[in-house]
Amino acid sequence: MNYRFKNFINSASANKQAFDNSIESVRSSLDNMVSTSSAPVVPSPAKTGWLKGSLSYPWVIVCSLVPSLKDMF
Repeated sequence: MNYRFKNFINSASANKQAFDNSIESVRSSLDNMVSTSSAPVVPSPAKTGWLKGSLSYPWVIVCSLVPSLKDMF
């Protein structure tokens, strides 16, 4: 094989090894950070059991139905 080709292959292998080492370093660093720090617990929003969106509030339904029922009778 040509010397330049061998040098190119060796350089690519060295770069790949350096990249793999840096990825492992970042991975272990993130694992350490995640395992040592505790995330704050955020309470979930209260669910009303009604429809999603603007109809999730009972007063919206009452305020929209009562006037329409009043007009009907």
